[in-house]
Amino acid sequence: MEDNKTLNQVKIFSFEAMDLPVFKEVRGKDWVSFGEDNMYPQKLIELAQTSAIHSTAIESKIDATFGEGLREIGDRPVNSKGQTFNDVYKRIAYDMVMFNGYCLNVIWNRAGDSISEIYHIPLANVRSGKMDDQDVVNEYWYSSNWNNTRKYKPISYRAFSTTDNRGDNASQIFYHYDYNPGSELYPMANYIGAINDIELDARISRFHNANISNGLSPSLFINMPNGEPTDAEKRQLFRDIMASYSGEDNAGRLMLTFSEGPELAPQIQTIEAANDDYYIILEQRITSRILTAHRITSPLLVGIRDTGTGLGSNSDEIEVAYTHFLSTVIEPIQKGLNKSFQKIVNSMFPSEQLVVQTIPSTMDFNNTQTVQ
Repeated sequence: MEDNKTLNQVKIFSFEAMDLPVFKEVRGKDWVSFGEDNMYPQKLIELAQTSAIHSTAIESKIDATFGEGLREIGDRPVNSKGQTFNDVYKRIAYDMVMFNGYCLNVIWNRAGDSISEIYHIPLANVRSGKMDDQDVVNEYWYSSNWNNTRKYKPISYRAFSTTDNRGDNASQIFYHYDYNPGSELYPMANYIGAINDIELDARISRFHNANISNGLSPSLFINMPNGEPTDAEKRQLFRDIMASYSGEDNAGRLMLTFSEGPELAPQIQTIEAANDDYYIILEQRITSRILTAHRITSPLLVGIRDTGTGLGSNSDEIEVAYTHFLSTVIEPIQKGLNKSFQKIVNSMFPSEQLVVQTIPSTMDFNNTQTVQ
């Protein structure tokens, strides 16, 4: 138990950074948890929706990965919904960039000699079954909402197999992800090293928004001179103040106090906030680390004007940066994506020699406008 001396001291607070995902088997569950709370993919989606620079980097990589679609086979229908190879390929390209993996629901014909339909399944909605004695995953579990599995009960699917694919096993899940050390069942996002910076970017944005919306600066030192409260009262007061004023969403909130006399009034002292230079430097650091994690060498590729002189004219720098971006970042993604997707195409059209090949995206650098 804390003594009075400890309670009377100034407390320093540290905000937890986002931890790396933990993949673990849970007693009573047939699937392996994807993160401590089994919701790690959803956290990655949230980060992409709340960090502007991260979201733009993701979209730029997706557009470049998809390019102009698939050559020759792109317009071929692949399921009863009328979706084409291009429709499915664009979605798996999104998951590949976001999660470093993707999932497909493949449905075999009755004879089991070819795939009759394929559907994209959001990787965030799929969980891996446990490995058998041969370290092989034989089933995957799907739920549209892993946060409420009582209502949205997980459904088991046979892992992709070219042999055990008839009857109840005709509908399967093809789960592909790039190898990463320490990750045997789930993919690890390629930008994992910048996760904390991405989260920080979103939190700083919320902090400034709350500060402006509330119209005040809440950074305060509070001294309560009204006698000596009990330990329980101190802890409750401490929890109440922290709940009301800590965190980026509480920036700028008004505090109103009452007292029976001036000698009992709380003593409140404003702590000067960081100056604008601090936030400018912090924003530059965050942007640099996020783009580095995405291996984007020039901020011009995501619409940010560099303060340096660059490589001459704006269009020249973009052209050089984009060419480098395609060769070092996008082509390796396409190569792995196309190689894995080729297995599905071969099983869908076993009598045809179809090749999965992406039409590269093009950009008219002569008409590139200067980014302000």
